[in-house]
Amino acid sequence: MPDPIMSPDGNFMWTGSEWIPAPPSSSQSANVNLMDSVIGGDVNITQNNVEDITNAMVQALEILGFSGQSSPSELEPSQKKEVEKVLETSEQLAEQGIEIDPWTEITLGNAARLAGRTHSAQQHYLRALETFRKNGDRGGEAMALTGLGIIAETRGDLAEAERLQRESLAIRREIGERGNEASVLNNLGNIALSRGDLAEAERLIQESLAIKREIGDRGGEAVSLHNLGSIAQTRGNLAEAERLHQEGLAILREVGDREGEATALTGLGNIAKTRGDLAEAERLHQESLAIKREIGDRGGEADSLTGLGIIALSRGDLAEAERLHQESLAIKIEIGERDGEARSLLNLGNIAQTRGDLAEAERLHQESLAIKIEIGSRRGEADSLNNLGNIALSRGDLAKAERLHQESLAIKREIGDRDGEARSLMNLGIIAASRGDPDEQRRLNTEVVKIHREMGIPIAQWLIDKSY
Repeated sequence: MPDPIMSPDGNFMWTGSEWIPAPPSSSQSANVNLMDSVIGGDVNITQNNVEDITNAMVQALEILGFSGQSSPSELEPSQKKEVEKVLETSEQLAEQGIEIDPWTEITLGNAARLAGRTHSAQQHYLRALETFRKNGDRGGEAMALTGLGIIAETRGDLAEAERLQRESLAIRREIGERGNEASVLNNLGNIALSRGDLAEAERLIQESLAIKREIGDRGGEAVSLHNLGSIAQTRGNLAEAERLHQEGLAILREVGDREGEATALTGLGNIAKTRGDLAEAERLHQESLAIKREIGDRGGEADSLTGLGIIALSRGDLAEAERLHQESLAIKIEIGERDGEARSLLNLGNIAQTRGDLAEAERLHQESLAIKIEIGSRRGEADSLNNLGNIALSRGDLAKAERLHQESLAIKREIGDRDGEARSLMNLGIIAASRGDPDEQRRLNTEVVKIHREMGIPIAQWLIDKSY
């Protein structure tokens, strides 16, 4: 056990897993009634002792890796449990209308977001925003807006995410925070990429890259190169995508960022898979998996298993694909990553559908859909509706298939997912053809081609062959 860490007032000490009352001394006068610990058990908080409780929460989070604006990439199950204890205590303070330091609220928001508690994270960021604005703290205001923008993006509300990030960007530029300006530009680039605006995404991330190089942020430079590689891959320019990922990988190895190195290897593995080089794709994903296991990145490990599962499915090895996706699913459930859990269920649903087991496929996609709705992921909800529409089409239920694809299309248009919109239109075209309406199919496919041209995505060869 590490040496105990004392709270600033000396009333509590951290044992490595919880805060407990420090041995009594004549000078102590705590106003908190503790049965187990200050961050757990049955806590009775009085407003007179808010500073002590806040200090305890901050120290607990610092031990878990939350320091200032930095946060761990993910939480182990035991860490998640401790974070939730901290969050429960902060919620008790909020219920009593007790205002705490806004920077502590930001840290609590980051912790809640990482623990998958998006509503709680949003409330922490909103309280911080209100206080920062009241105090005239422009840097803090920008930080809260960035956090709220990330929550909106997680939920699939790209319009709101962009609005919040742009408001944050204006403040960053006003007060001259170049590093944070670059980070927000990167966030905006990812939002543009999510909605399929590749030109805008590239412009924003190139701007971010220029700033990161100007201020000497090598790790940030690698992140921008990785994002530019993803844009190049989306455009179908695999040679450029590979070059950018390799350039980013070299920097990450230079600075010793093992987690980033694993992410870059995953990106290169995806490029190899797109080229059809499954052996190289598998090698790169296995290399990424080994690093993630070495550094204890459980969420990253699950993502690599998912990549390997997709490769197995491409080879037609359904049993191996299912094994890998089940292993990934088990980790996602273990670490409480609900969005990842939903993605694994979706992949397992696709395997069931490939096998022709439509009942099992529908069950898995419905389970995935329920999680997406629960966590407020509009894009994920649309994807699940799309898959359920495909199952209905396989069954020959054209009315249900059309209803589900129309519902998916409406969400994709609402959140600005242009690529997803094109996929929905193509599926509706297939339904039109199944109904014997080739004119409607042509109209829908013409819309698909228009979107892809606007996005700069290569037109599928079969569409070109049909003179679109």
